Amino acid sequence: MLSDVFRTADHALELLLHRAASVNPWLCALGIVTYILAQAVRPRGWHTIIKAAYPDARELRPRHTMAAYLAGAGLNGVIPARGGDIVKLWLLHRRIPGARYPTLAATFLPETLFETLFGFALVVWALSRGFLPVPTSSGELPHVDVTLIIEHPFLSGGGALLIAGGAYLLYGVLRRRVSDLASRLRQGIVILRQPRRFVTGVASWQALARLIRLGSLALFMEAFHLPVTVSTVVLVMAAQGGGRIIPLAPASAGLRLAMLSYGFVETTGHAVDIAAITTFTFGVGALLMLAGLIVGVIALGAELGTWSPRAAIRAAREAVARHRAAAAAAEPSKA
Repeated sequence: MLSDVFRTADHALELLLHRAASVNPWLCALGIVTYILAQAVRPRGWHTIIKAAYPDARELRPRHTMAAYLAGAGLNGVIPARGGDIVKLWLLHRRIPGARYPTLAATFLPETLFETLFGFALVVWALSRGFLPVPTSSGELPHVDVTLIIEHPFLSGGGALLIAGGAYLLYGVLRRRVSDLASRLRQGIVILRQPRRFVTGVASWQALARLIRLGSLALFMEAFHLPVTVSTVVLVMAAQGGGRIIPLAPASAGLRLAMLSYGFVETTGHAVDIAAITTFTFGVGALLMLAGLIVGVIALGAELGTWSPRAAIRAAREAVARHRAAAAAAEPSKA
């Protein structure tokens, strides 16, 4: 039985390698360049958000925001727990006198607003076409009803009053700190009070970046010999990004592959080899992660004035460690 498993795995690997050998390297290279271009365009919207929060930051240029974004996005692949996002904030903090980390972190909210809405639109499109698995009975989703209180009587009566009283006392102690933090967070999302500026200076750049990414996906699909139409390219984008939006989307690689296998049949009218889809999914993911890391290290080195990849990554990790240590040290004082 074990020999059958190894034979099946060997056959699957042989199919994947055969598919990988037929990939067009020039189209892949063009797809990588186009993807990096999209990554370089998107930070222009983030730059508008930061300038709205810090209008006096005259020394901050779009290239600085772009370098911080590319560095952080690339390092997210090698620094756990999205440590690359801390690198983004750290690089910008160095460029803006008097900047506060809570305010800079709050700028992530309006920066991801368009992407979230776009992702939801992709999920709705995929659901409408029947490409996403959905629960078929109420038992598949957790639910909360009055039995929660019946089974946990502490949550009713005196227990609830005790919790409410403790929460009120804690609020009184932390009120000043919470008020100061809320003020800094509001400063980071001030762009949301300027709808026209948000649309023209943020959403427009992100929409352009999405359009360029569609072109990048089309190039990769052509390189991996997958059918390229508007519907199939949108399908692939939905499969890649939908899992970050809601739990019902294809969060796992297996569900993503199943979605693409079924979706290609529905959109093109004929089946596509699962080996080709698997090679495309994992091959493109690996290429983009490697390309993002290289660009990120270059951007980080340019900001730090060093062209040593080891020195750049070491400085980034030290910045993440210092930030987390400072956050941990601040916890007792807040308590």
